[in-house]
Amino acid sequence: MHQPRRYFKRTALASAVLLSLTAGAAHAQSAAQQQKELDDLRLQVQQLSAQINARPAADAKEVEVLKKQVEELRAQVNAPRASVAVAESGAEVDDATRDSMTPASKSDIQGIRTDFENYKYEQARIGERNRATTTRNTKIAGAVQVRSTWQNPAQNAGVANAATGGNTTYQAADRRSSFDIPSVTLNLTGNLYRDYKEGKDLTYALGFSYASNSAGNPGSATSATRTLGVSAPNGSQFNLTNAYLAYSFFPTNGGQEDSKGSLTFGQQLVPFGLEAQADEEVRPVINSAQFTSALSGINTRQIGLIYRGDSFVTVDWTNNYRSALLEYAFGVVNGSGPNKSDNNGKRDVLGRLAVTVPSDYNSLLRQLKLGVSYYQGYNNLVNTTSNAVVQIVQSKRKGADVNWTHLPYSIAYEFVRGGDDTLTTAATAASSATPTFYKKSRGQYINLGYTWGEQFLASEKTLAKYDDYWPKSYQVFVRYDTFDADTRTTIVGDKTDILTLGLNAFFAETTKLQLNYLVTRNDEPTTGYTADRPRKVNAFQVQFQYGF
Repeated sequence: MHQPRRYFKRTALASAVLLSLTAGAAHAQSAAQQQKELDDLRLQVQQLSAQINARPAADAKEVEVLKKQVEELRAQVNAPRASVAVAESGAEVDDATRDSMTPASKSDIQGIRTDFENYKYEQARIGERNRATTTRNTKIAGAVQVRSTWQNPAQNAGVANAATGGNTTYQAADRRSSFDIPSVTLNLTGNLYRDYKEGKDLTYALGFSYASNSAGNPGSATSATRTLGVSAPNGSQFNLTNAYLAYSFFPTNGGQEDSKGSLTFGQQLVPFGLEAQADEEVRPVINSAQFTSALSGINTRQIGLIYRGDSFVTVDWTNNYRSALLEYAFGVVNGSGPNKSDNNGKRDVLGRLAVTVPSDYNSLLRQLKLGVSYYQGYNNLVNTTSNAVVQIVQSKRKGADVNWTHLPYSIAYEFVRGGDDTLTTAATAASSATPTFYKKSRGQYINLGYTWGEQFLASEKTLAKYDDYWPKSYQVFVRYDTFDADTRTTIVGDKTDILTLGLNAFFAETTKLQLNYLVTRNDEPTTGYTADRPRKVNAFQVQFQYGF
C-alpha cells in the first residue's frame, strides 16, 4: 500500500535534483539538450500522476497530498520550458526578460560573493585611511569669523612703541582700518552613556577657540590695553572654552511636553541674562554689549556646577511650538575665569529665572520672555607694586531682561547693575588696611529688529534640503548700548554710548554676512578729550561668519 508513495518520493527527489542540475547549467546547454531533459521530466510526472489516479478512494487524503507535490514539480518543470521555448523561437526579448529567464550558475554566485568581499575590503581601507574615528559618538561643529574694520578718527597708537619682530609688541602707528580673524571655534559634543529606557543620558562637550588680541576693551583709558600683540607674543590666543559633563535628570527620549533638567559639571558659559550667553550664530550684532566685557564673573566662562531646567511646558502641536512657563538655572563656580583654579578659596554663586508668557503660536504674546539674573562673587585686590593680594572683596551683578521674538519682529532689552568693593587709594600702595568703597556700574541696551525671508519659518525647518541649499533671510536692526563704569556723579569720563545700525544676510544654514555702522560717543574726562578717548568715533564693520 505504501510502496507507490515511497517510489514517488524517490522519483520526485531525483527529478528535483535533476531539475536543479539542469537549471544550474541551462546557460551552458543548447536549446535541444534542455528540451530533451525537460521531456524526460515531464514523462516522469505523467507516470506519477497515473499511479496516483489508480490509488483506492480510502487514500483520498494521501492522494491529495501527492497531487499537490506533483503540481509543485510541474511548475518547476514549466519554468525552464518557457525559457527554452523562447530560445527556440528566436523571438527578441529585452535584457530584463532574458535575465529573469536565465538561471544563475555556481560561478555566477561565486562572482557575486567575490565582488561583495572586494567591496567590504575597499570600504574598510577607506575607513582606515580617510575617516576619523572616536571611541564614543562625536559631533563636530565650529564657526569662523572674518572681519574688516574702518574707523574715524584713527585708532591711536600704543605706548612703548618699538614695534619690532613683526608687530608683536604694541601698535606702531595710528590706523583707520584692519583685517582680523576675531574668533574661530571648534566644538565636540556627544554621548558617554545613553539610557535607552529612561532617557537619563550622560553627555559631554569639549571646545576650543582662537581669538586675536585686538580691541578687547574699546572704552579703556589707555590704548595699550586694546592694541595688537600685548597678551601673546604671536598676536593671538588659543584656549580651551567648553569642557564639561552633563547628566539629564529628566528623560530626553520623551515628547516635547516633558520638562527638562540637567546638571553640568566643568567649564561652561554662565547663565546670566541674554547677551552673556548668546550664541554667535544668532546674535545680531558683531560686538557684544559693553557690560559683558567690563563686569567680571559674567564676561567669561567659569568652572563649577550649574543646574538648568524648565517646568510647566505647553506645546502647540499644530505648529510644533514648545513653550516652558518657567526656566531656571542655579550653580556654584570658582569665579576666577576659564582654565584657572580658584584664586581665593571662595565660591561664586549664581541664579537665573525666566518666565515665558503662556500663549499659542498665533498669539502676539508668543515668545515674550521676562528674566532676572543674579551673580555674587569675590575679587582679589592687588598691590600693583608687589603683585601681592592684599584683600578679598565682594562683587555683585544683578540683571533684568525682556525678549520678544515674533517673526518678523524682535525686541531685546537688558539692564545690568554691577557693584564692586574698590580701593579708595592707588593700588600701588594698597594694603590689608586700605579702606574700600562700593563702586556701582550700570549698563543696558535695546535691540529692535525686523526679519524677512524663509530660513527661520517653522514650516521651512521641517522640509528636506540639499546640503548646498537653504532658504535665505535678511535682517535689519538698530541697537543702542550704553555703559557707565562708575555711576557716582562726581566721576566723569567713563561713560560710553554706542548706536549701531546693521544688516544681516543669512544665506545658508550656518552662514551669515553682517554689516554694522557704529557711532560711538564718549563722556568727556575731566582733563578733556584725548586721542585715546575722542568725543565721537564713526566705524564701519563687515564680518563674514560661517559654521561647519
